[in-house]
Amino acid sequence: MATIPSIKLSNKAMLVSLNISSWTARRYDRKVTKKVEDEFNAKDSGRFNKILISLDKIKGIQKVASEARDYHYEQTLPWGDNGTRILPSANYMTYTAHVRELKAKFELEVSAFLNVYPTLKEDAKVRLNGMYKAEDYPSVETIADKYSFRVSVLPLPDAEDFRVDLQEDETGKIQREIESRVAEAQANAMKDLWNRLHEKVSRMADKLSDKNSIFRDTLIQNTIDLCNILPRLNITNDPKLEEMRREVENKLCGYAPQELRDNEHDRAMAAKDAQRILDSMSGYVGQKVA
Repeated sequence: MATIPSIKLSNKAMLVSLNISSWTARRYDRKVTKKVEDEFNAKDSGRFNKILISLDKIKGIQKVASEARDYHYEQTLPWGDNGTRILPSANYMTYTAHVRELKAKFELEVSAFLNVYPTLKEDAKVRLNGMYKAEDYPSVETIADKYSFRVSVLPLPDAEDFRVDLQEDETGKIQREIESRVAEAQANAMKDLWNRLHEKVSRMADKLSDKNSIFRDTLIQNTIDLCNILPRLNITNDPKLEEMRREVENKLCGYAPQELRDNEHDRAMAAKDAQRILDSMSGYVGQKVA
């Protein structure tokens, strides 16, 4: 069973949230919905939402937004259920630098879309025909306000810094609740890292143990990427996690994907090493955090 080293988490990490909002380019059409229900003699059967512009025209915006969300989750650790995540101080510079690049890409895609929006609105008259309504289309300025890309950074709660004018027993109760919340979050964060590593190694073991199984280059590259980021996310400096990361890096990350496809001996060795590492991780994965 893994143990969580005692640390002051607020000195090693912060909270970060990523909020991206976009225009949906859809509009509920009450008239068409009623017409469909009348035709099928139905009631409360659904809602017809018109696609106001060709969705491929905002695909670039959606792609960058999705990339940013994926990066946000990859580079941080779980905290709560509202999208806020733990960002270790060791990963702050790497995280913020790339998020700035993604924000710039997002704003560039939004700007390109807004420039052609008037033309797309005219095109919709033909595409939607009788369903077209000019009032469905906001002004360029209104749509621009619907797009945002915001990153917020806050300090982690610290029970020792909690000072309010309450009775001593109430203050102590709240401080203990803060301590409990932070301890649970820390345990869950480390559990998340173990599970990430286990998932990558497990996938390699499954794919490589079957000589007829087809795999992509990402099978190896994703494992390499995780091994590169784990030292920055290891907020407790867990020596066992670092030892396991090095084992994965040394035993599984040195192969070229094509080498494993062409060389049966190397593939069998890698599969064997992956399974051995999985077995040694059994006491650190799938633990239930109190």
